[in-house]
Amino acid sequence: MTAHQAFTITDVRVFDGRRVVDATHVRVAGGRVDALGNAAIVRAGDALVDGRGGTLLPGLIDAHVHLMPGCTRLAAAFGVTTLIDQFSKPEVIEPERAAVDASSRGTGPVRADMRTSGIGATAPNGHPTLAYAPFPYVTGPADAEPFVQERLAEGATHLKVIYDDGSGRMLDIPPLDVPTVEALVQAAHRHGLPVVAHVSTAAGAVTVARCGVDVLAHVPFDRMTDGEVRDVARTGVALIATLSIADGFPNRQGVMPLLAEPELAARLTPRWRRVLTAQARRWMPPSPPDGAAARDNTIALLESGVRVLAGTDAPNPGLVFGASLHRELRHLVRAGLRPVEALTAATSAAAEVFGLTDRGRLDVGARADLVLVEGDPTADITATQSVRHTWVAGRPVEPETYAGSPDERDGLAWLRENTEKILSGIREMWPGIPAPEDVTRDDGELLGRIVPTAGGWQATTPFGAPLGDVTTREEALDILHKTGLSVLAEPWWVLTLDDARWREAVLVEVRPGRVRLRWTDPMADQPPSGEWFSLDDVELSREPYPV
Repeated sequence: MTAHQAFTITDVRVFDGRRVVDATHVRVAGGRVDALGNAAIVRAGDALVDGRGGTLLPGLIDAHVHLMPGCTRLAAAFGVTTLIDQFSKPEVIEPERAAVDASSRGTGPVRADMRTSGIGATAPNGHPTLAYAPFPYVTGPADAEPFVQERLAEGATHLKVIYDDGSGRMLDIPPLDVPTVEALVQAAHRHGLPVVAHVSTAAGAVTVARCGVDVLAHVPFDRMTDGEVRDVARTGVALIATLSIADGFPNRQGVMPLLAEPELAARLTPRWRRVLTAQARRWMPPSPPDGAAARDNTIALLESGVRVLAGTDAPNPGLVFGASLHRELRHLVRAGLRPVEALTAATSAAAEVFGLTDRGRLDVGARADLVLVEGDPTADITATQSVRHTWVAGRPVEPETYAGSPDERDGLAWLRENTEKILSGIREMWPGIPAPEDVTRDDGELLGRIVPTAGGWQATTPFGAPLGDVTTREEALDILHKTGLSVLAEPWWVLTLDDARWREAVLVEVRPGRVRLRWTDPMADQPPSGEWFSLDDVELSREPYPV
């Protein structure tokens, strides 16, 4: 099937964004849905896509992300065809927007479409200064109109307002005041922009809802009273629940929840699986949130008439563009939504709230953003994880082309840099929080690092390979002093991520971010002095692995 050829999906269950409809075939032509019906809609020359055993959905919409390089391509690999950004800076937005525009013209790989708020409105040094500074702040009501004008000039499709004093996370952060929030809402509405408000507490949700915002960016983390639920619901505000924030913490087996989903984990690239594995070992508070209050608030607001939208807050820890929206659907069902309501939250409801009139519904004339999944997600929401095919404006997505691409490499480099920026800021604010430490010999030779994790301290080589078990800080130091350099002279087992074979090698040279390896196999085709590899492209282990 060529990119522009008309095609018909046959013998499929069809969910139109609200319900399963009486149709078994869907025809696409010119990037739009041309017809729904039975076998009679098939035309001569159509490519046929066998939908037996599956369900056809409108392309999924993630209503809460923060952009990073390549994210639109990654999202499309998991059936998410529209991303709605809730705070990013121009240096990230503009290249990604250009790539999306090129994709829409048929150039380059197929990507999800995107909408953006641009820079969000927050008080000086308010949230999320740690992640995004420097950026323009809002100091009072007089700044509202020029701030909105600047966002419009940057191509914003909605306005993001941050109303958060940090109390929901035991922090102390300067928030916007109520008159400034009201002025921002009024300015945005004058220009036809919906307003999304970041809040973290029940009291904050009530306050911004009364200010006239259109969408809450998070469900409150503390349990809402019946009165607070009624106060929010009567304003007509919508809710992006972002229950997936709970996926930022490993499960009882020490595995990030996304990696515990077989279908999703298998679809992730090896590099992204490594990122999640490393995040599971990072230092975390001893009592991660259980999310019960957030789930209870979500169902209470839904039952009071609040429209619930699906959004993930990717790329926060544990969250991956596209993949995590399927986990969000599962969280919504766990909170009490019926599977059909969860699917609606990720399709038609999100499209309606953000004015995306050409998508979110499987209607004749709609943009052909489609995802074909195995099974019946209207009965079992986990069926969305088994993505068979995805189309964006009628163009088929080729998920296998993302791994190893510049989009993947640039995205992970950006994520690594941004994560270190946030961690450095946190350490400045709270010097007592454990941080990785370089360990050297008396002569200054680097032995390796000790890294705080969720369960203790991990001794690692200079290139991050674990040495021994997670243990106490003193025992990790002892491991490095006893074995830190000698272990580098031993043979290592190496997995090159683009080859997927474990092979034995010796370390010729170790530098920050890269290693030079020489394969021990005498028949290997390699330079006499070995070959340099980026640490993004290899895994190293002292234990042998089967070929």
